[in-house]
Amino acid sequence: MISAIVVRPAGLADTDDVRAVGLAAWPPTYTPLTGPDYVRWALANWWSVEATARGIAAGNVLAAEIDDRIVGMAGLGEKDGVPVLWKLYVLPETQRSGVGSALMAAVFERLRGQGADRLRLEYLDGNDRAAAFYRAHGFREIGRTTDPDHPDLPQDVWMEVAL
Repeated sequence: MISAIVVRPAGLADTDDVRAVGLAAWPPTYTPLTGPDYVRWALANWWSVEATARGIAAGNVLAAEIDDRIVGMAGLGEKDGVPVLWKLYVLPETQRSGVGSALMAAVFERLRGQGADRLRLEYLDGNDRAAAFYRAHGFREIGRTTDPDHPDLPQDVWMEVAL
């Protein structure tokens, strides 16, 4: 029997556990799309202790737990005045167990409570599992961009959902 999934705001004491989700999820997800050098760069920049703690301290991170163990996380922010889901990751061994959907539901609830009417996100073209997950949660593609700092990477696919 699968235990209940609890989603809550992350606290600074959760920094190492939230970071562990990214460190575990990123390499198998992105190495086939970007190569190992970019993955190492991203882990060092976006998943450092400092970067993770900064997002948590700003109140932008939700943690998903099963049996008091953090197994997933969502990181929010904004771009051009629109809420953006910058990160949604689940430990590989707990993927496809409902953790991602529980996180997404909590993100929607939180943003609706703040009066937001839409949510955007981006994923790398070729990440078909992410694309299917987001489409299943109502997102639709609104555009594509190329990262000027990494023009050799697949395009960023931008999606949006009405809240």
